[in-house]
Amino acid sequence: MNKTAFEFFTSQRPGGHKFFLWAVLGVLSWHPLLAQAEIPSGIQPLQQLRESNVHSLITDTSVRPLLTAQEQEAFLIELEKQPPKWDQLHDPRGDEHGARLFNLNRLRDDLREQNPLLKQRVAFVWSGILHEYHDGHQGFKVVMGPNPTQTTWGIVRFKPTGLPHEMVAVPPPSLLHSLKTQIDEGKPLEIGIFFTGTLIPWESIIYGFSHDGLEQGMVMPVVQIDGVQYFIRNP
Repeated sequence: MNKTAFEFFTSQRPGGHKFFLWAVLGVLSWHPLLAQAEIPSGIQPLQQLRESNVHSLITDTSVRPLLTAQEQEAFLIELEKQPPKWDQLHDPRGDEHGARLFNLNRLRDDLREQNPLLKQRVAFVWSGILHEYHDGHQGFKVVMGPNPTQTTWGIVRFKPTGLPHEMVAVPPPSLLHSLKTQIDEGKPLEIGIFFTGTLIPWESIIYGFSHDGLEQGMVMPVVQIDGVQYFIRNP
């Protein structure tokens, strides 16, 4: 199973929720097909959106939104038919650690081979925080982290591959001074990162368990990124 080379660190959201931030330059384990993929530009405008307007970022009707729990569940049902029986995937004492999950992942990889949904462009959202200002791009470097969704299948957490070498959000001139002031004052500025791409064909969904002490089932779609957009709500 491919493993991520990302290293994340934690910060504290207002309200006490943990927000996992991933290093901007991290990439998943190298694979020949990933090396051939064109890496999209991560230097993009910071768009202002209303709370309910994220779907408006989809301008290509061939892109399928996987932004809500309902959208994600419908996609998984089409692709995977039914969720794993999580209670049967914990390893009995004495068995090889992770053997049941490993076997499940290999079986499902084989079952979804050649499925047309592997070629379907999808859209999902990660969370981000504006970091230091980049004079050359007139924008802010972005640190980012997954945006898990609780579904009836378990926790869905997308894993992007082929990320840009630079992630910089360029705000409109009307917002630039205000954002710089807030960052200089140490106030965290959260944004949304809107990704598009396709599932990688050789390991498109990874099943596992969370490490939050509850051992919840996790569904991790692995997406080769082909587009990046940034948005901010109610700036």
